[in-house]
Amino acid sequence: MTDDLPFYIPDLWQWAKIKDILQINPRNSLENNLKVSFVPMLLIDNGYSGKHTDEVRLWKQVKSGFTHFKENDVGIAKITPCFENRKSTIFKNLRNGYGAGTTELHILRTYDDTILPQYLLAYIKSNLFIEKGKQNFIGVVGQQRIGRTYIENLYLPIPPLQEQQRIADQIDVIFTQLDAIISSLL
Repeated sequence: MTDDLPFYIPDLWQWAKIKDILQINPRNSLENNLKVSFVPMLLIDNGYSGKHTDEVRLWKQVKSGFTHFKENDVGIAKITPCFENRKSTIFKNLRNGYGAGTTELHILRTYDDTILPQYLLAYIKSNLFIEKGKQNFIGVVGQQRIGRTYIENLYLPIPPLQEQQRIADQIDVIFTQLDAIISSLL
């Protein structure tokens, strides 16, 4: 194990740098009059839920000057304090499967079905990812961000697909229970 790897993983798992297994900040090429989702930072929830809402816009209104994404892409807030507040999401139920939004996101897109978006989102919301990201901020106080280089060179532990699903399912169960507890306290 090298110093770059943060912990031991089981024999059937593999380590890979994000830049070697995911597309980072891909662009979309769509028809100008296609209705798509628009997601500003305010419409991405803080915390662990990974939820977002959207507005409807024409592609020609949002194709320039905004971050592009499509269905099942994972978006990570790159600016403080949104990054520390875990404003990250899996883009789901997008109008016509595509969207654009705040420029303060890094977008991760899988090449194939080797990494589940739910598993990737869980890792991105982990304390390990957040704390290491804070150590790698660039910019001045109040305008600090995680840079693309941090994302590209981050090692991701990759379990077999079935194990990724099991992990994602367990996380869903736990957060459903937490939501119920929180609702009962309100």
